[in-house]
Amino acid sequence: MTICVTGATGFAGRTLVPRLAARHPGAALRFLVLPGDPLREGFEALLPGGAGVVEGDITSAADVDRFLEGGSAVIHLAGLISYWRRDKAKLEAVNVTGVRNVVEACARHRVKRLVHVSSVGAIGFREDGTLADEQTPFNWPDSFLYMTTKHAGQLIVEEAVRNGRLDAVILNPASIMGPGDPVLATPHNQLYASVYRGTMAGCFAGGLAIVDVRDLADIIVAALEKGPPGERYLAVGWNLPYTEVIRAMGKHAGRRVWPFVVPAPVFTAAGFLLELVSALTRRRPLLTAAYGRLSGWTTYYSNEKSRTAFGHEYIPFEKTIEDSFRYFERTFLTGASGARGASGARGASGAR
Repeated sequence: MTICVTGATGFAGRTLVPRLAARHPGAALRFLVLPGDPLREGFEALLPGGAGVVEGDITSAADVDRFLEGGSAVIHLAGLISYWRRDKAKLEAVNVTGVRNVVEACARHRVKRLVHVSSVGAIGFREDGTLADEQTPFNWPDSFLYMTTKHAGQLIVEEAVRNGRLDAVILNPASIMGPGDPVLATPHNQLYASVYRGTMAGCFAGGLAIVDVRDLADIIVAALEKGPPGERYLAVGWNLPYTEVIRAMGKHAGRRVWPFVVPAPVFTAAGFLLELVSALTRRRPLLTAAYGRLSGWTTYYSNEKSRTAFGHEYIPFEKTIEDSFRYFERTFLTGASGARGASGARGASGAR
């Protein structure tokens, strides 16, 4: 058995690798890595003996076809998260064209199972804040390019399953948290850095769905063997208001936080202005208008289907936050270089 994984050098992939190796000790593991990926060296140190790394770009049909040749199962983790309008072409290339390349190569090489890791953003939400499920119709506005491209990619997978060309299941994870994010500059770690600096003031008005990265990795491994073709599964641990998330962070970091609610129109206006500036500087803005709008919405999702189908019990929220901060302390606050990296980090609002 040969298991091929895209997008494995990042946060979720690094958590997935040891679980995948433990569940399938006799399998050959193969990973697609972008040429020049700065995370490659640290990632390869995590790989079990016999695992292979193949250089290639998910947006290249030829690269993907070469990577998947001889593969028995595929886990497609690669994706791009951005709410910046200037990233429209990149979002379409990775989240739509990249998925099409994987689907076509899987069909051509008769791959036995594809686990497509999508997003809750590819599923609709309920405006009244009640739980959406796997069948909630997609209703995100066109201005949310991340959501629209993830939805378009998911439709490609579903069409191939309906046409009998592919055996695939779809996982829709919520915002990923937990220990193990190796890059200080990511929104995930920037939020922790802001809490540790004692500058975590202000908070989004709405609420969001969250999943522990370890839960997601376990569900991905289970989905290689469970679930009928074409099924979607929301991977969601908890649904919480932003204020509660920030308070828990302050508690486990031992820092004061001030999670007063900032109205969404304020964030939206700030994001609009920052995007205007970014048009001149060509630098990515800290906040966008789309993410500002999102800050006021309460988007909650049900995990009943994934719990039942995979027999999975999600990690408690408090443990996720506690483990996340202990990891952050060990990785970024131990030693002079780690302390400088954290103290110099800018705050962020996180990402879905």
